[in-house]
Amino acid sequence: PTAGEDVSYHLMISIPNRVFPIVSIILLALVYLAGLIAAILQLYRGTKYSRFPAWLDTWMICRKQLGLVALAYAFLHAIYTLVIPIRYYVRWWINNYVITQIKTNQTVPFDTSYAWRSDAYLALGILGFFFFVLLGITSLPSVSNAVNWREFRFVQSKLGYLTLLLCTIHTLIYGGERFIYGPFYRWYLPPAFVLSLILPCFVLSLKLILIAPCVDNKIMQIRQGWERNPKKAEQAFLENGKTTV
Repeated sequence: PTAGEDVSYHLMISIPNRVFPIVSIILLALVYLAGLIAAILQLYRGTKYSRFPAWLDTWMICRKQLGLVALAYAFLHAIYTLVIPIRYYVRWWINNYVITQIKTNQTVPFDTSYAWRSDAYLALGILGFFFFVLLGITSLPSVSNAVNWREFRFVQSKLGYLTLLLCTIHTLIYGGERFIYGPFYRWYLPPAFVLSLILPCFVLSLKLILIAPCVDNKIMQIRQGWERNPKKAEQAFLENGKTTV
């Protein structure tokens, strides 16, 4: 938009459709960050019998609710995106662009690289949303009670991180050259989509470290009952009165 142009109509579709995916991906990252922090604490303490801090315990309990809220925002983002082609502004812009090309007798050549990026951006978004919905379905009590723990853990953990990865790459492709394009950094501040990638990238990087065989094997041993200091762990178990997994 040019200077002085009234762009208040962006408040209805454009701005919400930028806010919804940002909130969704941040909430999804927060869901899995709690489990990573818990794994690091268990690794540091060398036992699973030590109680988590109250704030982390509360965080882990409300992960399901955070995930469902994130899914709701993802649904809104999908719906708002689907209505973009029928917006008056979009139809006006396309018609005006075509008429301008006709008047100036100019044709924009087909850009294969941009076509690849556009299709990859859409495909990853669709796949990410599909797995996101799958996570939400398995969170329903009627579904979670029908599967065993191994199946439920596979969906919520493995597919959950896959969903976060797909959504993160989806956002990275959306950014493209915007990451280094000056006009997007107004008042020397990064665009909102750049800020939204900080937490997901941190969570994925932390997960990549924790799934390294030397680290993952030790965490699995601890969760199966191995203790670095059995006497200290027994004392913590007696004080807490229950185990913390």
